[in-house]
Amino acid sequence: MDKKTDEFVIHTPSITATKYWPGDLGMFTSHAMVFARLIIDEDDYGIQPFMVQMRDVETWRVCPGVKCGDLGPKIGYAGKNNGWASFDKVRIPRTDMMMGLCDVSKEGEFSLKGDPRVLYSVMMAIRMQIAGYSGVLSLAAIQIALRYCCVRRQFSTIPGDKDERKVIDYQTTSFTLGKLLSRAVVMGVAGEWITKQYGLMMEEV
Repeated sequence: MDKKTDEFVIHTPSITATKYWPGDLGMFTSHAMVFARLIIDEDDYGIQPFMVQMRDVETWRVCPGVKCGDLGPKIGYAGKNNGWASFDKVRIPRTDMMMGLCDVSKEGEFSLKGDPRVLYSVMMAIRMQIAGYSGVLSLAAIQIALRYCCVRRQFSTIPGDKDERKVIDYQTTSFTLGKLLSRAVVMGVAGEWITKQYGLMMEEV
């Protein structure tokens, strides 16, 4: 924090501190909620959210000090424009920090007003959904494969026999799909448990 100008300085100190995967950041975002460490006079107050302008709303060019781009093709998630971003000493007004759970005065005095764990619980929601849906989508995919292999016939087992063999009856196919089915069931059970645990955590928070 720069107390002389009443501003926060958003800075990415190294490549490992680059923000990865925020939705719509690659091309479409004009402003972003940036979670960064709040440091005042070398005192670290942990992760806090800051509203940062990423692009000029008229020209849609990236603002000075901001570097960002698209992460490229994403398997199974191509409809989402995830991106990356880094900041080179970008200055924002002190009031652009979200102060619903804590407060920072013009003099740099920090005070808590709520439970900071709420910040992390919000960020965990999408992670919980990814874990929860993984099993469901895997089961849907394996269901399609199993149904197809049960009706698709290929090659006869006995020379001269007109009845071709079902693909599911081939040992390699049944072994492969059996493993995938088992994995999908376990993922589904684990995803349901994670979803319930997240709900319990949110009630406690």
